[in-house]
Amino acid sequence: MKVQREEIQQRLSFIDRTIDHAARACHLDNGVPTELKHYVDELGERATQAQQALQSRDAGRIRASVEDLARTSDHAQRKLRPSDGTNYQLKSAVILTHIEVSALRYQLG
Repeated sequence: MKVQREEIQQRLSFIDRTIDHAARACHLDNGVPTELKHYVDELGERATQAQQALQSRDAGRIRASVEDLARTSDHAQRKLRPSDGTNYQLKSAVILTHIEVSALRYQLG
């Protein structure tokens, strides 16, 4: 379990960094749709909750928090549009977050 916990921690740390990149890109671009900004902010909150769940060592709480994070990631990615003018940094950070969260969700089963 310790190795798995360390792997989860590493993945969550990477997810935190990608969310930070998305948040910075979001706040530097006044043209980002309000709803997308909301989901990026919510991703940060959900990632914090997942980190707290990991510290609790409660497997059910960890899975539930990752599920919440995954749902929010799904919503954020659906708000991306190829031609909406959203900057590349934001799009790539949201997509990478989604990929990593999905992989973590799969890893937790």
